[in-house]
Amino acid sequence: MSNSMSGTAPDGNGSHPPLNAAVMQPVAALQLPSGTLESGPAHLHMGTLRALAEELGDAAHVLRFLSTYLSMLPTRMGRIDVGLAAAEAEPSLEAVLSLKISSSMVGARVTERHCRAMEKMIRKDRLSDAIQALPALRRVTDQCYAARPHLLDRAAEALVRRGGP
Repeated sequence: MSNSMSGTAPDGNGSHPPLNAAVMQPVAALQLPSGTLESGPAHLHMGTLRALAEELGDAAHVLRFLSTYLSMLPTRMGRIDVGLAAAEAEPSLEAVLSLKISSSMVGARVTERHCRAMEKMIRKDRLSDAIQALPALRRVTDQCYAARPHLLDRAAEALVRRGGP
């Protein structure tokens, strides 16, 4: 199995559907909670970041954590790619769980939802479904990665404006 997702798409017409419809909703159908920081398709839930800042007692620590999370997205996606390309459930699951947990911690709920769905697929030994769901997760993480300067600026502004620790 190659690491590439080339070839005819699952819908047969050459375009990739936003998500595996049997498992997850299209990104556009996901309801974003109030307090969500939007940057195009990249979303962060600010309430999650504020709660983390309160717990840590320092907004600067949260911004560093968010910066690290965003900068590591390509590496984390690479780990998922490698595991799925090798059709190995355990490394695939570990990589998906790592991304899911860190996404939850920074309020990247859309990414977290994609990971949760892929986790279920892998746990049910449906690696082919997880491979089909991978492009949708990649789109979301690529959008977050591309928006990282904007997301960091907006998060800093929101944490300072709201009187974050």
